[in-house]
Amino acid sequence: MSMRVKTGIYGLDPLLGGGFLPNTVNVVLGTTGVGKTLFSLHYAFEGLKNGENCLYISFDMNENEILKTARSMGWDVDKYVNEGSLKVRKFVVEDITFLNNELLSFIFNNVSGRTRIVIDSFTPLVSTHDYSVRKDVNWFFERLREVGTTVITLEEPLSGNIDYPHILMPVFLGDSLIHMKKLGYGDVLDRIIRILKHRNSWHAEGVFPYKILKGLGIVVDSKNYVERLERKVELREVLSDEEIENLPEELLERIKLALEDNVYNEREVVSLVKWVIECYLSSNRS
Repeated sequence: MSMRVKTGIYGLDPLLGGGFLPNTVNVVLGTTGVGKTLFSLHYAFEGLKNGENCLYISFDMNENEILKTARSMGWDVDKYVNEGSLKVRKFVVEDITFLNNELLSFIFNNVSGRTRIVIDSFTPLVSTHDYSVRKDVNWFFERLREVGTTVITLEEPLSGNIDYPHILMPVFLGDSLIHMKKLGYGDVLDRIIRILKHRNSWHAEGVFPYKILKGLGIVVDSKNYVERLERKVELREVLSDEEIENLPEELLERIKLALEDNVYNEREVVSLVKWVIECYLSSNRS
């Protein structure tokens, strides 16, 4: 398994197969108030605590505002700014051209060793563009992958419609997509998080409640899912030796792969395996 880049968010890394893959661009989508900035700060803080460097790029807040947000959670990030491992820079969209040299120069001139890059939020940079700049966005993402592992946040429209080019382009071109949503249904289902994709990696399916707690940041309730993951059912537990002997080895290996990348209880495994076998036998009879 590839070394993972831990998010530091309690309960989230197990749902990502251990964390983000190195040298990837990871998109966090959500409306105002769901905790996207806190997510990106948490991700940055985790790297800083582990001796990594972080570049924090914002189009909304300046350095003082970002540090104030971190302090409000009880996180001492000032020392990382003072020692140079955390560099914060605010860009004003009106003052720069799309993905211009100034932005790229800041990134390339300040990466050193293991570097986490945060862009909060990417939306202002692409909101006035259409699909004609997809190649530019893709090129920019490739440059980001060369120098570090990146988290970018995107502002989801209040309408919930994400079919706009400035949303779909980074969502499609990113390596992973995490959707944060505020439901307002009460304490248990006030906020939920869902991993919609994680390219080249397993990820958990479904939605997971999360809370925002001072000192801890974002905490995802994945306990039951992780316990279920640890109790995964083996193929031999649901098939007799006779049934296994009557199946081609190649089919068995394919079934094992399917079970490895998903989480099923015993009843679901039995149902899935029998369905696959029936489909296999049916195709061989035709």
